[in-house]
Amino acid sequence: MKLREELDIPLPARRRPPGAVPEAEFLSLCTRCGDCVAACPHKAIHTLTAQAGLGADTPVMVPDSRACHMCEGFPCATACPEGALVTPSTRVVKLGTVTLDESTCLPFSGPECGACADWCPGGVRALTLKLGRPRVDGAACVGCGLCIVACPVEPAALRLEPLSESDSCTGTND
Repeated sequence: MKLREELDIPLPARRRPPGAVPEAEFLSLCTRCGDCVAACPHKAIHTLTAQAGLGADTPVMVPDSRACHMCEGFPCATACPEGALVTPSTRVVKLGTVTLDESTCLPFSGPECGACADWCPGGVRALTLKLGRPRVDGAACVGCGLCIVACPVEPAALRLEPLSESDSCTGTND
């Protein structure tokens, strides 16, 4: 895994780890200690670089390159000593929504695949196979990125859509 200074993709300012309080409050509470980064067993949390200005060194998720496993008890949130992350009350939280590009997905051009199936966390069934082809239920998808990372096509046939202004990572799955 590249160091954050070497990442050549833009890191989203709002895709915070699960349990993040609203952004303005998050920025005032987060001490940039790195405890949430260290607590993530899957190394799914990055920190923003100095180019992020006020958000520099704060934690963000990039689920389409390093998936969030929605770990039991959310160790990332539990590790936060300042309350910028609060342990979610739900088993999964919304990080985004995955969409499928049928033009690059293997089963739509002939060969069988199914590598993306059965990865949804916490009992969520957002990605299912119908006649061997993946189907994404956008309303159920939490955007963890597990199916994207599992996709053998390069670039992946699944893409993570950005969060809307109404989405958050606070543990509410509205």
